[in-house]
Amino acid sequence: MLKGFFVVGAVLLVGYVLGKTNALGPQGTKVLSTLTFLVGLPSLMFSMIASRHISEVLSPTGLISVATAAAVMLLFAIVGAIGRWGVRRTTIGALATGIVNSTNLGVPLSLYILGSATFVAPIMLFQLAVVTPVALTILDLTDPSRKKVSLGHMLSIPLRNPVTVAAVLGILVSASGLQMPDWALDPMKLVAQLTVPLMLIIFGMSLNGISTAQGAGDRVPTFLAVLLKSCVHPILAWVLATFVFHLDPFSTFVVVACAILPTGQNVVLYAVRYGVAQKIAQSAAVITTVLAVPLLLGASWLLG
Repeated sequence: MLKGFFVVGAVLLVGYVLGKTNALGPQGTKVLSTLTFLVGLPSLMFSMIASRHISEVLSPTGLISVATAAAVMLLFAIVGAIGRWGVRRTTIGALATGIVNSTNLGVPLSLYILGSATFVAPIMLFQLAVVTPVALTILDLTDPSRKKVSLGHMLSIPLRNPVTVAAVLGILVSASGLQMPDWALDPMKLVAQLTVPLMLIIFGMSLNGISTAQGAGDRVPTFLAVLLKSCVHPILAWVLATFVFHLDPFSTFVVVACAILPTGQNVVLYAVRYGVAQKIAQSAAVITTVLAVPLLLGASWLLG
């Protein structure tokens, strides 16, 4: 466990130094992100999922991860509606509670600490194929500029995401029982090897320059988002794993660890893209990231 955290932390530090010194230039993060998103991560997801039995992907641990993420987002949305925070701010805040960093941090942690990247596959699919299209549609439809969004555009969002497509294809291959030949999988596995270190470097670079300063009106939504993400989400996952699904200790730790994963950086990107609740998204991402390491260590100690 500690070795896994050390490996992840060391590579994150490399990324932070690269970002701090601007060693890769102004387009460095964009180029690395594009390479990882279009090539590395799809190769990793497909090769990892397709080579495993479907029960390892669509398992009770995955169901718990999806259910708890949906629950905390719903709780934030209810409070946001009562507090009249606005549909757009509430949408970003809800994403900050339920969208975990399943790519930049979730895949590396799952791979190095839990032993397999497939543990984050269900929550990644849920986020990319369900939550993100719905949230972006809400943000589009409530845009003050009243941009028109066609039904075809809304339905095609998941299909235009290479990570989603790769994961779905992997699940189909896994469910069919088809054995992929080595000559087909080996090139993907080779490319996939660059994914984890690049994602960690990119995440480390993104930590440079992020500000958590915010106005008084953002403090309560930010506090609620962090509370739900870093406290309620893991506790709810533990309750379901222990008392409803009666999972073994390791599987219980898996779902709790997935729930502890911090707010995804893509939430910050959505907030910037739509010009709403940027400080809420940035603060939630930074604070939950800082809290993730001690919480994961604590969960490992408590759950054995």
